[in-house]
Amino acid sequence: MRKLMMVTLSLCLSAGIVIAAEGFVSKVDVEKMKVTIDDKEYTVDKDTKITTKSKTESKESDLKALAKAAERKGKDGKVGTKVTFEAKESKLTSVEFRGGGGKKDKSDK
Repeated sequence: MRKLMMVTLSLCLSAGIVIAAEGFVSKVDVEKMKVTIDDKEYTVDKDTKITTKSKTESKESDLKALAKAAERKGKDGKVGTKVTFEAKESKLTSVEFRGGGGKKDKSDK
């Protein structure tokens, strides 16, 4: 019985190490490499995978693009962008956000 309880406790503790969740980015500091998601600050480094997703594909992106997305105002008037992210302690390991979908040039018809 003790072994079973120890295994259960170990699984519960190890599950909290890597967080995979959705959140709302309200601030990005490119110089300090910090991202604020749901009022919690995370650090970013060169190993952090940042991707932009569109309706049809996902592509590699960077912290500057995430900062630009965080400055956008949504339909509800809220400034920021929704992201799916993974974090280990207070360091982001991956972030995926919706791209701006830049406007197409009308002369390309």
